[in-house]
Amino acid sequence: MQAMDSFIEELAADLKRDGLRAGRAVVLGIDGVPHSLLRQLMAAGIMPNMTKLTAAGTLRRMESTLPCVSSVAWTCFRTGLNPGQIGLTGFTDRRPRTYKTYFPQSTALPLPTMEEYAANMGLKVMVMGMPVNYPPVKVKNGVSIGCFLSPSLEKAVYPVEILDTLKRLDYRIDVNTSLASEPERFIQDVFAVTERYRQTMFHFWEQEKWDLMMIHFMTTDRMHHFMWDQADAAAPYHKEFLELYSRIDEVIGEVAAKIDDDTLLMLLSDHGFCGIKQEVNLNVWLQQEGFLRFQSSAPKSLEEIDGRSKAYSLIPGRIFINLKGREPRGSVAPGSEAESVCEQITERLLQLRNPQNGEPVIDRVENWRRFYGANVCGVAPDLVALGHYGYDLKDQIIGKELFRPSKLKGMHTYDDAFLFVNRPMAIPEGIKIFEASAIIGEQCRCRHPLE
Repeated sequence: MQAMDSFIEELAADLKRDGLRAGRAVVLGIDGVPHSLLRQLMAAGIMPNMTKLTAAGTLRRMESTLPCVSSVAWTCFRTGLNPGQIGLTGFTDRRPRTYKTYFPQSTALPLPTMEEYAANMGLKVMVMGMPVNYPPVKVKNGVSIGCFLSPSLEKAVYPVEILDTLKRLDYRIDVNTSLASEPERFIQDVFAVTERYRQTMFHFWEQEKWDLMMIHFMTTDRMHHFMWDQADAAAPYHKEFLELYSRIDEVIGEVAAKIDDDTLLMLLSDHGFCGIKQEVNLNVWLQQEGFLRFQSSAPKSLEEIDGRSKAYSLIPGRIFINLKGREPRGSVAPGSEAESVCEQITERLLQLRNPQNGEPVIDRVENWRRFYGANVCGVAPDLVALGHYGYDLKDQIIGKELFRPSKLKGMHTYDDAFLFVNRPMAIPEGIKIFEASAIIGEQCRCRHPLE
């Protein structure tokens, strides 16, 4: 870490000596908004501000991360690195040399985030709600508000002096998802939290001339998970579904009206969304195929894995070979034996069909190191399976059902996120989310040294 601090100091000194002025940038992260849906809503006149901005800027379809999980994707955006490089591969991760899992936090990241670099270089930074920002990163002379993973508002703020302000604004970290069984109350809460995000953003906007603002809206993701079926024009709450996007569009218009021509405005999502047909429990599949065994007939956790097991899974679609020397009860030798097991699992997964209609379940299976490069972290999975649209990959230990209905209405997709910048740029279709951060890095002159 000393070497990294030295790098930052030298870079800041170079900028000051050369008289280089960092440009301002505003980032609005709108969680889980599909590029395809955004285009539909613009064409239908639901989002006129976004339509106007797009006419003068650049809108692209973007790819998420594998796995396409919010905590992974937004952290990759904030660092400019892929999941294998940052050591964060899911909503939960595996502790090295154990079968135990934990919730990764910002303190576990091996390198500073983009906003930390910018703040260390003397830029005024505000970050609000970006996953994984718990504990909130400590930005010098700035504001850092934690994400939905924060256990309480009191533990989600830096500096602590802004807590009273957030309480006065009635700021909410997240929607109350327990209301999802009561659609009208849930919708009211979604709108209320959206408004709290807006009010808080503009309150701090007026307090300082920020060089970098990174604001995350989680409410679209919550609406999609629990009410994605309401995107259908015949659905009873379709009007409210559209109203949320209309309100988001109004916020986008307000932001666009407040910035000058030299300020970069970036809007993006972290993944797409689609409806759910079935949940698919890969740990049940691994048991059925003879790759996974437990020490009892009713295991409660991965820690009960039998030493004869060859593989196990973590959500969503991550598959770990039970390697000798890496896992506590590893049975598969590294090298050719492990590669053979990977090939067997890949081949059989691609043959998996929905027994109700014969549809293929798995779109593809990626070898982690081939997909993200050889320099991946020690906790990275060996394989990552990606389901076809509608097949949500799970990892339950309790239960024997391979396929089952979901309590949710929507699931993440890998290839349908969106990216917008308010100027013409040669951005390729299918750009990955961790590549998009370079645009902000160039604008604010805080590009990650490993990009």
